[in-house]
Amino acid sequence: MGGGIPFTLPVTVNLMKLATSIEVKGGDKRISSALRQAWRAQSCSADLEQAQGACDALAQVTKAADGIDPLALLHVQSGLLTTAILLYARATATSGSKSERGSVQLDASKLLPEQQADHDMIIRLRNGAIGHVEQSARIAGDLWHRDFLFAKGSGAGNWEFSSASLSIGFHIEVSETLRRQLPVASAIVKAKCHERLDKAIAVIRDAKLSDQDLLRYKVDPLEWFGSIEAALMVFSGGPGTETSAWLPLR
Repeated sequence: MGGGIPFTLPVTVNLMKLATSIEVKGGDKRISSALRQAWRAQSCSADLEQAQGACDALAQVTKAADGIDPLALLHVQSGLLTTAILLYARATATSGSKSERGSVQLDASKLLPEQQADHDMIIRLRNGAIGHVEQSARIAGDLWHRDFLFAKGSGAGNWEFSSASLSIGFHIEVSETLRRQLPVASAIVKAKCHERLDKAIAVIRDAKLSDQDLLRYKVDPLEWFGSIEAALMVFSGGPGTETSAWLPLR
């Protein structure tokens, strides 16, 4: 790598293969449950980190708006805002079937009334205007989708039929709501992630699994993570931590 310096990636075990094996073949359900709960919380925490990254990028783009074509700027702002909203909702509010991950629901008792209102508005926006199109959905004081099918008179007995759509893409109030709410949600989900990771570690230690037990689920980290860059990024975290990042496609 770089100058051809040899290095060795650590022996890596896929703990979710262990969890699935227990669920399918039988075994200590405490282990599979704890592992799956930790996996879900870590993945949701990563969603919120990436949502924060989208919000940070949105702030930078908006600050440097001078000289950018207004329509191009609007598309970039809309894309970043939509990404942040979808990631926030996916992490904190969506339900999941057996084959889906699901979310870590925010504990209402840990939210101030204004924080609950911010959360509800973001989820309402995702459900009513971004994930789906709810007719006449007034969210954050505005109609996000307006669709028109109309006839335009162009003389006696002559009508031209047409249609049009007006949609909100970038909304300053919503971006400010996300800026306030993301750190709140991230702190709650990250704490849940650490709690579940600690529990999974404790359950595995309590079960006294041997090296042989774990090595049955050994994987090639380079193949599993997809690239040397991804593997090094993943292994950069310490024990009991979670790491997440966007990785560009080659």
